[in-house]
Amino acid sequence: MRIGFLGYGKIGKAVAAHVVERGDEVSFVQDPFVAEAGGIPIVTEADPELLAGTDLVVECAMASVLKDNFDAIIECCDLLCFSLTAFADESFLEHAKEAAQEHGHAIFVPHGAILGLDGIADGSQIIESISITTTKSPKSLGLNPADCTEAAVVFDGSTREACGAFPRNVNVHAAVALAGIGFDKTKSRIVADPSVSTNAHIIAVKGEGIEFEIHVSSFTTGGVTGIYTPLSACGSIDRTLGGAIGLAFV
Repeated sequence: MRIGFLGYGKIGKAVAAHVVERGDEVSFVQDPFVAEAGGIPIVTEADPELLAGTDLVVECAMASVLKDNFDAIIECCDLLCFSLTAFADESFLEHAKEAAQEHGHAIFVPHGAILGLDGIADGSQIIESISITTTKSPKSLGLNPADCTEAAVVFDGSTREACGAFPRNVNVHAAVALAGIGFDKTKSRIVADPSVSTNAHIIAVKGEGIEFEIHVSSFTTGGVTGIYTPLSACGSIDRTLGGAIGLAFV
């Protein structure tokens, strides 16, 4: 398999190394901020020739970059995307699903920093409510630490609104909304806590005859991404390469 990368930060580098360990090939890296990637071809914008020779693109950049490059990618190959807040844009979500079907390619939705996404997807028809509370440090949320001297709720509303307010921090929320009851019915709560060095998520699910909570906490290594996410991303790659068409959760 030939696998390209849109974005080459912490997740991209971890997955690329895993791809090589699997015996597959990294066909290119598209990232304007990367000067060297161990001999891998580097481009700053979508290259039709490289895409035509690629089986899967792993997107780990940001929502706006995913949107800008989506059409060029899905026309040529499958896509595993981590910037799921892009799909809070309903018109983009519908376009993405239609384009994937039209070209016979898959959009893979990784579970990322959470567990139990498969259970939410399986039970979506009987789920009545889902709420997600995320607690991160002010720095991880892109806030000024000087303005956050104690734990405080900085957002409380729909997941669609949360994706607009914190597009780099609520991909977990977007994944749950996609798998479950949608961006408007899913409720998001974000807490900035200067005392924590973890990214923590509590997902509460209620429905017809079911009720469960998922608690996940992962230490950060600085920045937005927790320690667990790159590991789960490598697992998603392994499941992705099984093949699918349309929207698939991995």
